[in-house]
Amino acid sequence: QSLFLLLSCIIPSVNAWKKVGLPQQRQPLWKQVQTKATGVALGTALVVSSSFPAQAFDPSVYNNNYDDPLHPMCLRRIEVNKSAPNSFHYAGTAVGSEGDKVLHGCSSKEIQEFTIRRTAFDGTINLDTGRISAGDGIHEGIWEPANSVSTKLGFEDVDGIRWNDGNKWTVKTKSFGSKAGEYIFLAYVGFSTLAGVKGVWDGIQRKRQEAST
Repeated sequence: QSLFLLLSCIIPSVNAWKKVGLPQQRQPLWKQVQTKATGVALGTALVVSSSFPAQAFDPSVYNNNYDDPLHPMCLRRIEVNKSAPNSFHYAGTAVGSEGDKVLHGCSSKEIQEFTIRRTAFDGTINLDTGRISAGDGIHEGIWEPANSVSTKLGFEDVDGIRWNDGNKWTVKTKSFGSKAGEYIFLAYVGFSTLAGVKGVWDGIQRKRQEAST
């Protein structure tokens, strides 16, 4: 009977502890601080990421000097606006009159024959797709990294801009020699322009002298 009474007291007590639940062991203070700090850091990261979504495309890849296979030796340079990275400025050179459909290069012979001129325009860059546009229906294209496509349009193995007409401006290697060549070329363009102006002026003076005599 004594054993029966003892068991009758123990069993209800165990069931009662199961319902109430045994007290959990308290975490050390450093563990509590670490847990709270982790929670705060995660919450802050979520707020920051939602406030400043990641940019899909880096427009700075367009900041380059380029070779244009349709217009050899002509300057092609694009600079992305630092304060407004969805816009850019282009500056370059061309040979022949504006609107000339003949594909001239910028060799010294072609410059002497057809004269050289500076070209420039502004445009936009789509920061989601990476597409670049001058809004003229001609200079519309996209950034094409080296070996990123399996087309056979040419120059797939180098970085550059693939325009809608299939032409690709390829990034020039940024060596000292290429930079020096650009400076020499610009100087040549300047001297050529001055020489042309002087020729026109000399022609005007000659005609005045002929008219006076």
